[in-house]
Parts: sequence; C-alpha cells; structure tokens
Amino acid sequence: MKNNIVYELLKQGSRLLDDVLKDRKKFLVSILLVLLGVLTVIKFERIFFTAVLIGLGVVSLAYIRFFRYAHYVGIELCMMATVLISLAYGSAAGAVAGFATITGALVLSGYFKPSYIVSVIALPMVGLIVPFFSALNLWQLGVLMTVLYDLFVLPLYIMMGSKIESSAVFFITHVLFNYWVFTTIAPFFYTLII
Repeated sequence: MKNNIVYELLKQGSRLLDDVLKDRKKFLVSILLVLLGVLTVIKFERIFFTAVLIGLGVVSLAYIRFFRYAHYVGIELCMMATVLISLAYGSAAGAVAGFATITGALVLSGYFKPSYIVSVIALPMVGLIVPFFSALNLWQLGVLMTVLYDLFVLPLYIMMGSKIESSAVFFITHVLFNYWVFTTIAPFFYTLII
C-alpha cells in the first residue's frame, strides 16, 4: 500500500500543508494579499484592464530594438489596445491609451525618432473616433481603424523621407496582422473588459 502513487501524493500534500500551517503569519498574510489583489481588480477593473492592454501594446514593439529592419513590419498590439479601450470605456480613454501605448512602445524599443510624432498624434485620434463606428463587428472595426491610421500616417512618413516600398510593406503587414489580431486575440480581451 505504501508504494501506491495516491498514497505518496497525499503524504507529500500533508507535509506541504504542515509546513504552510507552521508559519501561520505568513500563511494569513499571503491569503490577505491574494484577497486584496482580487478586490482591487474587481473594484478598479477599468484601470486594471486598461493597464494590461496598454502594457501589451507597449511590449509588443520591443522586438524593434533587436532587429535592424523590424520597423518596416506592422506587427504591434497598440492598435488593439487603443480600439478595445475606446470601444469599452469611451473615446477619451481610447485617446489616452493610444498615446500611452505608442509612446511607451517607441521609447521601450529605443526607436523613437522625431518623425514618429506623426504616430504619437495619429493613434490617439483613432481612439477618439472608434465610438463613431461601434456598430461594426470587432474585426471590421479593427481593420478599418488600421487602414484609416495607415492612410493618415504613411503619406506623411513618405513626405518625411520614408521609401514607398517600405511603406507598402508596412501597410500590407499591418493590415494583415491586425486582421488576424481582431479576429483571434481581440475578441477574448474584449469579453474580459466589457
């Protein structure tokens, strides 16, 4: 009987419980911290989910720091964060999210050039206009906002010296990636925040 796997698991579990209960203060503090964390998330749900989405957007461009031509590819989660926050919490929150995600992402990536002020201005504008198109499906809204953003920023970047070819590559990859994001990942996050 002592060679039984269930017996061994119960024996190990009993030892673990004994160890935890020996130091009751740590155990109670741990329980209290977990409960406090859960209550904070429930009470400040909007702030929590906004911070999570902005964090995802900021981190999503970190790869630019490590790959020489990565900035020619439109793979990022800043658009998703901006659109979802604007759709769930209103245009002002969306504008703040757009500014915070793109600025944070560019600073984190180490690729912040003066010409990128165009993106820093344009993404908050996306956040402002999202609610006007809220009747669209989520993927349609995401792709529309991506196309409108690109149609605004890419001509300005070309006028500031970007090559047409690299801008075309960015446009194609940006639209395709955001189509994928808004059909797969975004619906999951949207159900969490509404």
